[in-house]
Order: sequence, then C-alpha cells, then structure tokens
Amino acid sequence: MFRQASLILGAIVLIAGVHYCPSVCNALDDVKAGPNKESEQLAPDQFDKFDIGGIEETPPAELMVDPTLESPAKAAPTPVYHDDSKVLEHQGDEPAIGPRPKSKDNEGFGGRGSGSRKAMVASGGGTKRTERTVTAALIWLANHQMSDGSWSLQNYTQRCKDKSCTGKGLVSADAGATALGLLPFLAAGQSHKSKGPYREHILQGVQWLIAHQQPDGNLAKGVPQMMYSHGLATIALSEAFGLSGDKHIGEAAQKAVNFILAAQNATDGGWRYNPKDPGDTSVLGWQLTALKSAKMAGLNVGGNAFVNAGKFLDSVAIHDGTEYGYTPGIGSSPTMTAVGLLGRQYLGTKRDNPMLAGGMKYLMNHLPDESLPNVYYWYYATQVMRNMNGYEWDTWNRKMRDILVRTQVRNVDSCANGSWDPEKDVWGRSGGRVMKTSLSVLPLMLYYHWMPLFKAEPAGNDSTVAKPK
Repeated sequence: MFRQASLILGAIVLIAGVHYCPSVCNALDDVKAGPNKESEQLAPDQFDKFDIGGIEETPPAELMVDPTLESPAKAAPTPVYHDDSKVLEHQGDEPAIGPRPKSKDNEGFGGRGSGSRKAMVASGGGTKRTERTVTAALIWLANHQMSDGSWSLQNYTQRCKDKSCTGKGLVSADAGATALGLLPFLAAGQSHKSKGPYREHILQGVQWLIAHQQPDGNLAKGVPQMMYSHGLATIALSEAFGLSGDKHIGEAAQKAVNFILAAQNATDGGWRYNPKDPGDTSVLGWQLTALKSAKMAGLNVGGNAFVNAGKFLDSVAIHDGTEYGYTPGIGSSPTMTAVGLLGRQYLGTKRDNPMLAGGMKYLMNHLPDESLPNVYYWYYATQVMRNMNGYEWDTWNRKMRDILVRTQVRNVDSCANGSWDPEKDVWGRSGGRVMKTSLSVLPLMLYYHWMPLFKAEPAGNDSTVAKPK
C-alpha cells in the first residue's frame, strides 16, 4: 500500500535561442479565485528545443573540501551567470533566468532575491551544467502543462510531440501534480508578477489550484489520501505568496494552512492520508514542509502544530532519533530517516544535537546510488545535508549533482528532452515522469531555493558540533 500510492501524492527561462511568446501581455495585480476567462481558453505556450549539451567532467564524488579553505565552487568548474540585469537578456550560451522579487524573509526566500543567484550557486557547489540542466527541466515542465493550467501525472502526454515521454503515473492526483509542476518555477524565483518567461504558466497553475479549493481550505480536489496532494499544493501556494505578496494567493494559502492544522491527529501529533488519521512519517513530512513554507511567507501558523509533530517523530524515532520508521513499531529506512531528520530541522533542533549529527552520518552511509534511483529519498536527504552545511555536503552534493545531470534525458530532437525517465526509480511507476522530473530538478535548485539552516563549521573542528546560525 505504502509502496504503491503514498509517494505519488507526496512524492514536486529564457535561454539563448529559445523563443517565448506569452499570451499575458499586461502586468497582473492579483489572481482571481477562479480561471481567468482569457487564460482558460489558451493552452500554455510551448518553448522551442533546447540543446542541453554534453556532460562535463567534474571532480570525483569522494573529494572532501573544507569550506573554510576552499569553497565547493572553486573545486568544481566555476559557473558564470547573467541574472543581475533589470531585464531578461541573452548572453552567450548560458541561461538568463532574470530578476526575482526580493523576499520579506531573507532567511527563507533570500536565495531567490534579485542578483543573488549566481553567488548562491557558486558557494553551494553548482556548475554551469547544473543550471543548464535546470533550464531544460523547466522547459519540459512548461511544455507539458495541461491546457487548463494544471499538470497531470497521467495525461501530460496530450502535450507531447512524439512518444518519447514514457512513464505515465498510476494514480490520478491533479492537485498534487499541479503543485509538483509549479514548485520548480517558484524555486527559480519566478512568479505571476515577475518578468520571467514562465509568468503565464505560473498564473494558470495557481489559478487552477485556487479554483478547485474547497470552502474548508482543502486543495486536494477530492482524491483519496488527500493530505499528500493538499500538502504539496499548500507548499506551492505559500511559495507563490511569499514571492509575489499577492493577497488573493495569500488568502487561499492561509485557508490551506488552516486545513492542515485542523487535520493533525490530536493524539499522536501526526498526519496521514485523511484528516485526523493516525500519522505516518511520509505524510507528516509534506505537512511540515507546507507549514514551514507558510511561516517563512508570513502566514499565520499558530497553535501547537510543530510541538505535536515533534511528539510524533519521537514515536517513530529509532536509535535515539538518528533513524526513523514509517509508523510506530516499523523499522527504519533511509527514506523515512531523511524525512524525519528534515522534520527535526524544521522543528528547530540544533545542529550539534546528537540526533542530527548521527542522522547525517547515517545518510552519508547511504549516498545516492545511480543503480538504484530513489528520487523521493534523494529529494529529502539532499535538503537535510544542505541544511547541515558541513563539508560532508560537498561529498553528497557532488554525488547527487552528477547523477542527476548524467541521467537527464538529453536529446534535443526528443519530446522527453530535459525530463528524467521514471521507469527504474523506486517510485517511478507510481509518480511517473512529471513527479520524477520535478523531484529530480528541485535538488539542483537547493543552492538558491532555501537558505541553509546552519552555518558551515570552522576548519579543524568536528563537523557535528558547529554552532547553529
């Protein structure tokens, strides 16, 4: 049951030579609580082919770099970006992402502020190749948005130009799919108010989510196991509000947050498939991420939700909290451990806490393995390691970064160009190509998506005892 359905609902630029012709011509001051009459008659624009290029050589994954002596960017190819100008420009053969609205909360959205992206990529360990990989993935997602503004795990092939986009998802979960479609654009700092090329795609996706929200705030559009889709959609609306400040999005996002708060199990502090169900670690992870995103966007996340979530994590903790299981009494796994550790970070656990220190060592013993792809695990574990921000991050990042760059479909004449094949992934059959692509590109955007929760440790000290930020 868990292996088939749970992840799917929870699994989520203009470039030189790319043609863009948006159908939204004027700046939009807000998003209406329903599809715009003009927008609902227009299929989202599709972009021309983008040649990702060959795979560059990078230093070996096992290379350890002390960040106080040499930053990861200096050990890897030095990236060059052109996103500081006030207007979108084509410069050389590198993607220009364009300016981003500055966030009210620098701790959360600061990496997506105007002009900061290239510094964040350079210091975090990104390369020219990772940014071109991101560009290609965003183009693929934009080209496979449905005509009504949503994304679909099953029906995205209606937008295909050939049969190369294999791997339809097994489950119909349009709200979750739409959130997965939106999140990479939001991670790039784009919104419906920005000057970037994906303005209309984001507008229509956000409109679709708001139009299908129920009066009680539920965003799941009636699917079973609703909390997965609802959690993902709440993350998307919270980020869209945090980036744009649009009051209509903020109102919808607040209602979605209130639904999560009301759905928490009063006894164990967790969340599961439906409101008030006894919790599981997988669903809890998406709800905590949604609440964290909402809080950073300035929404009201009152009550004891975080404290009670900590009680649930206590109930599934193994080995003094360095590992985590799916439900109480179930053994640990790398995937659930990554979710549990990220939850601990969101709850404010200090970096030198033995739970995080031991958990990081556990994850380092389960580095990404290209022969057994598990994008759900990689998505969560990469966030944990990025937040810890020690020189272990450099080892993890090289491994994760190079696998994702190497396994992306790179055939400029193929409709699948820029996506990731889902067939071999542990969750690929459930989530399909849309989920696989969204959760594969997001780790490559962590250099600027969120700011690390902790500072890098000083040279010569045990990496597990650095002072928290």
